[in-house]
Amino acid sequence: MKQLNYHHMSKKPSKWNILVAILLFSLSLFGQKSSDALITFNMSPDLIGDTLFFSTGLKIFIGQKLITGNPAGDAGQFRSIVSKKAAIVPSIWGQDMRYEHAIENYVDSKKNKEKVKKYLIPGTLLTVTKISYPKTGKPYFYLVSLSSDTDGYNCDIKFALLLKELMLEN
Repeated sequence: MKQLNYHHMSKKPSKWNILVAILLFSLSLFGQKSSDALITFNMSPDLIGDTLFFSTGLKIFIGQKLITGNPAGDAGQFRSIVSKKAAIVPSIWGQDMRYEHAIENYVDSKKNKEKVKKYLIPGTLLTVTKISYPKTGKPYFYLVSLSSDTDGYNCDIKFALLLKELMLEN
């Protein structure tokens, strides 16, 4: 019987082993989605309990922290975020075509609008306090209530994420 000689076996990994390891590692990275990949125009939301699940895998839940981005509106105003005191104008006869989204058609005092502009600066940390689906303004949207250390806000969450007026905390 012939004996195997183990002295000639190398302890270093072969080129093929390294190549396979790199390939497997890169495939594992490819399977993970960034927050940008989770936020798309076609994402559809579904509220289950106190969590809003999007078709892309994104979840928004009560207690979650979100970060304000740059305002997308004219003169430094947010298009998707309003004061908690603002009233969305009901659309009895259908969508008001002057506004792309129902949240943009609201009534609020000049003082409250200026307060939002002054205190809601990019990088502000906000906490989700409530998620609802009011059927006042068309097209209907999920209204998310947010709070900071100083005040409260409401937003059309899908619109806010698409405009990057709100971002996920890393």
